[in-house]
Amino acid sequence: MYIRLLFFLLFLASGGIVMAQRVTIEGILVDKATKDPLNAITILLKSVDGKVITYKASDKNGYFALSTERDLNGAYVEINHLGYKKKSFVPTVGAKMQIELEQSVIRLEEVDIKSKPRIQRVGDTLAYDVSSFAKEEDRSIGDVLKRMPGMEVNESGQIKYQGKAISNFYIDGDDLLDDRYAIGSKTIPHKMVQDVQVLNNHEHKKVLKNKRYTDEVALNLVIKDEAKLKLTGQIKLGGGLPKQYDGELNTILFNKKYKLLNVLQGNNVGRDLSGAFTGFNKQTVLSSMGSSPVNNLLGLGTVGAPPVNKDNYFMNNSVALDVNNLINTKGAWQYKSNVQLLVDRNTFDYAGSTTFNTNGEVYGFDEKQHTVIKQWMGAFRFTAAKNQEKNYISNALSLEYQKENGSADIYSNGESIRVAREFTVEGFSNQLEYIPALKNGDIIQVNWFMNYGKKPQTLALSPGIFPDLMNAGLPYEETGQYMEVPSFFSRASVGYRLPNKKVGQYYSAGISVEDQKLNSSIDRFSIGMALPVTLDSSFNDTDWLRTSLFVQGEYEWKTRRFSSRLTLPLSLQQTHYEDSYFALDHTQNRFLFNPVLNAKYVVGVEDELSFSYRRENSFGNIEGVYRGLIIQNYRTLNRNRGGINESRSNDFGLNYKLSKTIQLLFVNIELNYNQSIASAMLSNVVDNDITQTQLVSRENRVNSYRASLGVDKYIFPLASTVKLEVSWTLTDYNQLFNNELLPFQNISYSLTPAVEAKIWESLNLSYRGQLSWSSTRQGQGGNGLGRNAFNMSQSLGLPLSLFKLVHLQTSARHLYSSQQGLERISYVFFDTFARYRHKKWNTDFELSLSNIANVKKFETYTISANMQGQNSYELRGRMAILRAVFNFK
Repeated sequence: MYIRLLFFLLFLASGGIVMAQRVTIEGILVDKATKDPLNAITILLKSVDGKVITYKASDKNGYFALSTERDLNGAYVEINHLGYKKKSFVPTVGAKMQIELEQSVIRLEEVDIKSKPRIQRVGDTLAYDVSSFAKEEDRSIGDVLKRMPGMEVNESGQIKYQGKAISNFYIDGDDLLDDRYAIGSKTIPHKMVQDVQVLNNHEHKKVLKNKRYTDEVALNLVIKDEAKLKLTGQIKLGGGLPKQYDGELNTILFNKKYKLLNVLQGNNVGRDLSGAFTGFNKQTVLSSMGSSPVNNLLGLGTVGAPPVNKDNYFMNNSVALDVNNLINTKGAWQYKSNVQLLVDRNTFDYAGSTTFNTNGEVYGFDEKQHTVIKQWMGAFRFTAAKNQEKNYISNALSLEYQKENGSADIYSNGESIRVAREFTVEGFSNQLEYIPALKNGDIIQVNWFMNYGKKPQTLALSPGIFPDLMNAGLPYEETGQYMEVPSFFSRASVGYRLPNKKVGQYYSAGISVEDQKLNSSIDRFSIGMALPVTLDSSFNDTDWLRTSLFVQGEYEWKTRRFSSRLTLPLSLQQTHYEDSYFALDHTQNRFLFNPVLNAKYVVGVEDELSFSYRRENSFGNIEGVYRGLIIQNYRTLNRNRGGINESRSNDFGLNYKLSKTIQLLFVNIELNYNQSIASAMLSNVVDNDITQTQLVSRENRVNSYRASLGVDKYIFPLASTVKLEVSWTLTDYNQLFNNELLPFQNISYSLTPAVEAKIWESLNLSYRGQLSWSSTRQGQGGNGLGRNAFNMSQSLGLPLSLFKLVHLQTSARHLYSSQQGLERISYVFFDTFARYRHKKWNTDFELSLSNIANVKKFETYTISANMQGQNSYELRGRMAILRAVFNFK
C-alpha cells in the first residue's frame, strides 16, 4: 500500500511538472502615445527574489511569448528600455496582454569637471550653464551666447542654433520681447542668468504640445533665484572726444508675476539704436500668410552701405526708449505691452564711380553725395493671452508710426543736384487666435489677422531733372514726385485637428483679402508754381485687389524615430487691377496647389536627419502692374510693361544635425536646391545720364544650389571654443540689360572661422574671420563680363583680466579685398578698452579708444554681374570715451 501511495505522489508531482512546462505568458508591446508596436524590446520574467527566470525580445509587431517550467508564485514581468519609463507588473497566464510603455526624457550625464563647462540635455532641451562660458570681459548675455558651441549671434542681434533662427526668446518661460529680442540679448547682464536652455522641436501653444509636427527652436533664459527678488539696473554716463556722449539707463525685474525690461539710451558714438524695431520673424509670418508688402520706392541716391562695421561710418545723434512690461495673473491671463520710441539724426558721405558693361558698350557715371536724415519712429504693441493645456487664446494689437525727412547734395557727372525726400508710415495690425481642446481630445483652431498701412512719399529734385522728358528739353527749377500706396490685408481661417489618430489630421478653410492702391504724380516747378510735365504718363491711379478662398489638409505620421507632415493646400485666387487712364482692366483667376512636405528621422539619441520640400506660387503685388512713370531717384525712372509677375518655385532641403553634448561637439550639414520660374523680368536700360527699369513680360528662370557645413567644438584641454562654417553657392540667372539678354553664373565660397581660447590664466584670445571667394561668368560665349573677387575680414582680440578688478583688451580688425584687374584694398583698425571695477561703489569705470590709426576714409570695389563700382566712404576717425557704469539693486 505504501508503495502504491508513493507512486501516486510521484505521478502528481510529474503531472505538475508537465503542466508547468506548458505555462506561457504572451502579449503585445505598444507605445502609449502613438499605439505603434514596439520592436526589439526585451521583456524579463523575474522570480520573487529578483532573479531572471527567462526573457524574450518583441518582434516587429510588438509580440512576445515567455515560456517557463518554474513556479510563478510571486513572479513578475519587468521591462526597462532606453527612452521608456520602467514598467513592472504581475503577469496574466492564458490571455494575450496589451502592454503600453510611456516615453520618458533621456537625461545625459552632466559634465561637472574643473575647468570644463557644464552642459546637459534632457529630452529635447539643451541647457548651458552660463557661468561656465562667461569671461570677465562679458557684460550682457549676448556676449556669452556668442562663444557657446552651437550658438550664433549676428551683428543685428538675431540668434541661431545650429544654423536655424530661434522662434521665441523666453525669459523664465515668458516671451516678454516677442520677436524684437535684440534689446534683451544686449541689455540683460549675464550674471542674472543661471542657464540658457535651447528648446528643440518647440511648441509655444501648450494645447498643441505633442499634438502637431514642429521643428522650431526657441531659447529660454533661466534667471537665478536671487536675481528675481528686486528691481535691478544700470546707469551709464559717458563722454569723450571729439564731442562724444554715450548714456543709458535700464531697469530690470524678472519674477514669476511681473517682468519688465526698460531701456532709455542716447549716443552719438556710432551705435545704431533702431535695432529695437527689428522683428526677426514678422516678415516671415506675413509672407507665409500670402501678404506682399510694398517696398520703399523712392530713394535719396543710389549708394549702399560700406562693408565695415556700422559704428565706423554711422554719424549719428540718437535717443531711444524701449519699455517692455508683462503681468501674469492668477486667472492664467498674461498681459504684455511693448513700446519703442526713437529720434535720430545721421549723416552719410560717399563718393564713387559706377561702370556698366555690355558686349561692346561701356557706360559710367561719377557721384559724390552728402546725406542728412532725420527720423522719428514709434511702435506700440499690446497682447492679452491665456496659454493653457486645454485652450489657447491670444489677441495682439500693434500700432506703428515713422516719419523721415532726408536731404542729399549730389554731384554727378559734372552736375550738382539737391534732393529731398519725405515719407510717413502709419499702420496697425491685429491678430486673434483661439484654440480650444474638446472633451474627445480634438482641437478647434480659429485665426484672424488684419493689417493696414499707408506711406505717402515725396521726392523733390532741383534743378529739374530729365528736361527732355519733362519740359520739352528746356531747363527748369525743380522736379517733384509724389506717391502713396495704402494697403490692407486680412486673413481669417477656422480648422479642426484630430491629433489622437494613428495619422494626425488637420483640416482648415478660410479667406484672405489684399487691397492696394497706388497713386502717384510728377510735377515740375517754375517760379514757385507747380506745373504739369509734358510727359503723358506721369501719374498713376491704380487699384489692385486679390482675394483667395482656400482649404487645406495636414497629415502627420509619427513613430519612435520618424516624424513627418504633409500639407496639401488648395486655393482659388482672383487678382484684379485697373487704371482707367491706361485702359487697364485685367482679372486673373488661378487654381493653386502648393504642397509642402517636412520629414525628420532621429538617427541617434542626439542626431537627426530632416528633409523639406515646398512648392510655391507667388504673384507679386501692385509694384509690378502700374504703368505710369515713377522717378525712383535722381537718375532712375521706373515703369512696367508686363502683367502680373507670376513666379513658380520648387525648394528642396536636406539637413543633418549631429550633437555630442558631453563632448560639446555640434555639426550641421545642409544642402539646398531652388528653382524659380517667373513670367516677367526686370529690364535695365542705362546710359551715361539716365537709368530706366521696367518689368517686362519675359520668362526668367533662376537655379540656385547651396551647400554648407558648420562645426562647433569645445576643446577641453585648451578651454577653447572653435567654430567653423563653410558654404558654397551657385546661381544661374539672366539679366535683361540695354535690351540684351545676358546669362550669368555666380559661384561663391565662404569660410568663417572663430576661436575663443585661454592662453594663460588671465589672458584670452578671441579671433573671428570671414573669407569669401566669388566668381561671375557670362554664359553662351560672352566675353569681358567675367569677374573674380576675394574678400577677407578678420578681428583679433586679446582680453586680459587682473585680480578680477581690472580688465584690458586690445583688438584689431583687418579688411582685405582683391578683385581681378583692380588695385588691392587693405585696412587695419585698432581699438583698446580698459575697465576698472570699484567693488565698494558697485561701479565700473571704462575707457575706450577706437580707430586709433585714425582711418577716416574707406575705399572699396564692388562687382555684380555686368556692374563694377569704385566707392569711397567717410569714416568716424579716432575717438576716446570715458564711461562710468553704476550698477544698482
